[in-house]
Amino acid sequence: MPAHHLHRRSTRSPGGGHQQGTPRGGYRYQGTPRQDVAASQALEIRELLAQQRRMISLKSSRLRALVSELNERVAQAVCDGAKVAAVARAAGVPAAKVRSIGLGKDGLFPSGQPAGEQLRAIAGVAEELAAVEAARAAVERTRTQLLADARRLRLLDEYQLASVSGLKHDEVRKMTRGAAPRQAP
Repeated sequence: MPAHHLHRRSTRSPGGGHQQGTPRGGYRYQGTPRQDVAASQALEIRELLAQQRRMISLKSSRLRALVSELNERVAQAVCDGAKVAAVARAAGVPAAKVRSIGLGKDGLFPSGQPAGEQLRAIAGVAEELAAVEAARAAVERTRTQLLADARRLRLLDEYQLASVSGLKHDEVRKMTRGAAPRQAP
């Protein structure tokens, strides 16, 4: 059989049979192709950055609620006649801020709660606020590291990273400029 007949594709003739000189059956690969490593890494980074974005959003929302609650409690304590210095220590803020918060809330009436109870509640809210701030900062550091790794490996460009992380592309560039690459354990 001539060599040019070996490379012909199997085609059906109009009569329904195979053409002369072609094999009747051929092998066709039906498995799944190998997954592209870079594409799978890019997908993983996209998913991680989207998760980080959601976590930062949730932490920020909780921070706003806690700041509002702290301000309400501080204003109520000042209205009830608690010492500004004691409220400032309990809240972990300067006395000037306590005064401005106290003066900024109109329409408050004395609650009748003892000052010690109010100071404990203020301290509890301030501790929770500090914990949520620390958690959000940790998530932001993780996000910065992910952005730096993705940019260093050139898996995604700045615009793709910005769209997934919820940042502007120039913010991504500034955040990742000084970030050191992660060390392998």
